[in-house]
Amino acid sequence: MTAPTDPAEITHWLTGHLAGLLEVTAAEIDPTVPLDALGITSMEEVMITAELEARFAVPVPVADMRRHPTVAALAAYIVRRAAEGTPDADGTAGSAEPSRDIDLPEATTAPRDRITSG
Repeated sequence: MTAPTDPAEITHWLTGHLAGLLEVTAAEIDPTVPLDALGITSMEEVMITAELEARFAVPVPVADMRRHPTVAALAAYIVRRAAEGTPDADGTAGSAEPSRDIDLPEATTAPRDRITSG
């Protein structure tokens, strides 16, 4: 896939993905609410960063996900990182190819009751 240039594309995909994880509708995911407030666990953060990397070809370390804790902030960060050439930890522009060095557990499909209306 080519590097993303539109935060709305990432927001749309990530909102739908989170809705599936949390077993709610995409309309219930507010892109301005922190992911931990939605009920995303640290294990899910690891899985989400790997899925973002695979889908959009931009490495997203968990630490960076935590620095950009909402769907909207994360989408803008991914577009900006793609435009910068996805710099590596040493500050040089790296490959946009996702790394494949981690194994992730299968996502659970157990019902969740984490988002509350209020």
